[in-house]
Amino acid sequence: MDRRHSISERKTIATINQIPMTIMGNLVSGLEPKRTSGGKTVVNFRVAQTSSTERNGKWEDGATTFIRCVAYGPIAEHMTESGMGKGTRVVVTGRYVQRDYQTEAGERRSVYELVADDIGASVRYATVRITKVNGNAQQSVPVQQQPRTMQTDPWPATTQDRFAEPQEPSL
Repeated sequence: MDRRHSISERKTIATINQIPMTIMGNLVSGLEPKRTSGGKTVVNFRVAQTSSTERNGKWEDGATTFIRCVAYGPIAEHMTESGMGKGTRVVVTGRYVQRDYQTEAGERRSVYELVADDIGASVRYATVRITKVNGNAQQSVPVQQQPRTMQTDPWPATTQDRFAEPQEPSL
């Protein structure tokens, strides 16, 4: 049996230890897109998450964690075109990986970063306008308001189950 692996098999083996992760937080600074040597757009950014704890009936901010992230290609381009900037609350999902590199002085270093598979602006404290991208053309997709209509209950004598109607979570 030949123990050598094809290139596609090596890529599969190399991705086994990547950790899937989703984070929410605020962008720490403005986005500065760059190009790779292959011409692909790349954006390096950090997301800040601050924990909160309740003490004596009051909420207090805890420690802040800064998570290094990177987005490539269309995701990076869409981030910059969407107007995301310092303070924008985002939801980032991707793979948490270790990347090794060598400094100009020849020192070997390693960083941990979240390679973004998808990024969205949080609508918890903001509104978002969707613009769908088809190839090179962008098309604004209007959000249509659906009129809410009350439906009559076909079984008015039946007691409603408290789980049947959606309830707003208590925060």
